[in-house]
Amino acid sequence: MKVFLLLLVAAVISLGAFSHNAPATSANQAANVCAPNPAPATPDQTQVDTPTAGDTVSSPVRVTGRILAFEATFRITIFGPGGHYSASGATGNTIIDVTAMSADGTMLSPFDAQVPFSVSADTPACLWVYEITGRGDIAGVVQVPLTLRSTAGGLPQTGDGSQSDSASWPAAVSLAGLLLALSGATVAIAAARRR
Repeated sequence: MKVFLLLLVAAVISLGAFSHNAPATSANQAANVCAPNPAPATPDQTQVDTPTAGDTVSSPVRVTGRILAFEATFRITIFGPGGHYSASGATGNTIIDVTAMSADGTMLSPFDAQVPFSVSADTPACLWVYEITGRGDIAGVVQVPLTLRSTAGGLPQTGDGSQSDSASWPAAVSLAGLLLALSGATVAIAAARRR
């Protein structure tokens, strides 16, 4: 009877783990706070690989892609709701505005930047990757709507935010259920040998 109960508990734990379906962050979960793009990029100017639209990211957010920028220098700006770019630069609700560099300034070349930010609550935002021309105009703007994960309190954020911690929960519980079933089988075998 005890063996049956142990096996039943193990089966319920395993079933619960596989039926748990933690949804990943998707594009329809992040509010798009991006204003109309004033200078959209063409694929031969600016390409952003990560983050992707709708991602929820932790600080620092890793921004990767390719850009053709004079002297390999360009800008990455994260705007909160109401933030925008004007003739005087990033204005309104600007969360962070940094200068970044690509590998080469004479052709479309890769970049990989870590952009730190600090917000007190999960915040919808618009990430911009763009160049400022010699005349001071913006060019080649790629906008990425995303959600910034709160950095207030608790332990520092780690990882790149690409996978939710809850995604590993079913595997851990399944392993626990499997171990419980194996221990129950071991007890049953030992009890049968004693008879």
